[in-house]
Amino acid sequence: MKGSTVLQLLEGMSVYRRNRLRKFLQSPYHNQREDVLALFEQAGRYLEGGRAPLDKEEVFRAVYPARPYDEQQLRYLMSFLLKAIEQFLINEQLNENEVWAQRLLLKAYRENAGPKSFQKALRRARQLQEKAERVEFFYHDSFAIEREEYLFRAGRKRDAPSQLPGLNAALEEAFLLSRLKQSCLLSAHQAVFREEEEGAGLLPLLMGYLEGSSHLANPLLAAYFYYLKAVEHPGESGWYQSLKELILPASLPPEERRPLFLLAINYGIRQFNDGQETYLQELFELYRTGLAEGLLLPEGRLSRFAFKNITAIALRLRQFEWTEHFIGQYQQYLPPRHRENYVHFCLSKLRFEQGRLGQAMERLRQVEYEDLFLNIDAKIMLMKIYYEMQEYDALDSFLRSFERFIRRHQELTYHRENYLNIIYFTRKLLEVNPFDKEARAALHQEVSTTPTLTERGWLLERI
Repeated sequence: MKGSTVLQLLEGMSVYRRNRLRKFLQSPYHNQREDVLALFEQAGRYLEGGRAPLDKEEVFRAVYPARPYDEQQLRYLMSFLLKAIEQFLINEQLNENEVWAQRLLLKAYRENAGPKSFQKALRRARQLQEKAERVEFFYHDSFAIEREEYLFRAGRKRDAPSQLPGLNAALEEAFLLSRLKQSCLLSAHQAVFREEEEGAGLLPLLMGYLEGSSHLANPLLAAYFYYLKAVEHPGESGWYQSLKELILPASLPPEERRPLFLLAINYGIRQFNDGQETYLQELFELYRTGLAEGLLLPEGRLSRFAFKNITAIALRLRQFEWTEHFIGQYQQYLPPRHRENYVHFCLSKLRFEQGRLGQAMERLRQVEYEDLFLNIDAKIMLMKIYYEMQEYDALDSFLRSFERFIRRHQELTYHRENYLNIIYFTRKLLEVNPFDKEARAALHQEVSTTPTLTERGWLLERI
């Protein structure tokens, strides 16, 4: 049974939710099979006791004491339990989202009850909508409620078509918001990995339609619009500033404010990587706000990528004391599987910037490289340590292997150009005659004017 969907679902549940599932399975309305409940109890005892993996024959004997082992019957039983768990999870979702439940009730009343019952349920649905946060699916719920009323009236009243303009407006608002949000998420993804958007031709039409329209009075829709405009026109900082004005005050719902914060950070990182040094302080402030307000800690977890980025940005700003405090305070929020790796790496960066090269190298040796970008960042760190320790032969050999590594990973986009530039200029740094002022000045000029180069500061200091 190890690795089965049933066990995975049960392991992911809190004790409270598993107790609710037990009551669900004990109800004859939801489950009339005693063997399904017995199998659940066996799985529960295993999870609570932390015993060795469940043995199929042992479980079968516990559920059917008087029957010989039948593997096919056990598969059937597990399938019955899985279906019961899935039905329970659906019920839980409806219990947690009153608007969804009310939408289903509206449909049931429209099909099976009289006008009074439907109108009462409709008033309740609208009351719930009034209290709901204006997140993406709020607008889809609004459309669904309006549609239920239209279908109800269409079957009973002649004036139903008069409701169509409002119905169309609700649908348009929901569609525009979801389409823009999805395009923003895809744009952020494309900044790292190559992936073409199907049907991209529709987005420019929507952006043209929205510009100057009343739809931008919706702050959520406007925020996604401003992000896409900022990406489209990276040289015009006004779009990015408009996005910041909407997301820095805690006026948007946290559910939507968090992805918008991440989009703004993603944009700032891209601008910095393209040579816009002023975005470094912007990023530092965005990250600090995100930490202070919990936007970067969904469900009490901090992304390992955010942890690494925050450390790198703080160190570029020479915030050594703040960085030491950050690593110590926030490492507990990292996913346990990645915690040790990322703490070692970030402390290695800190020790390097503090000039403690031996400690930096020691920390770096303890990092296991599962993630591509962590691997690359560690290689850059090792490259810099070799240089600072004047291990020039080792560095020359390392740069050759590093370049092969980068060229092999075709999935990298603008990052690839940056890494190849770092390798190129580090090699030039090794080759330049330290006593040739003209050669050093020429190299200084070339490094200064290359747009995509995240290690510009380090290189210029060494030149």
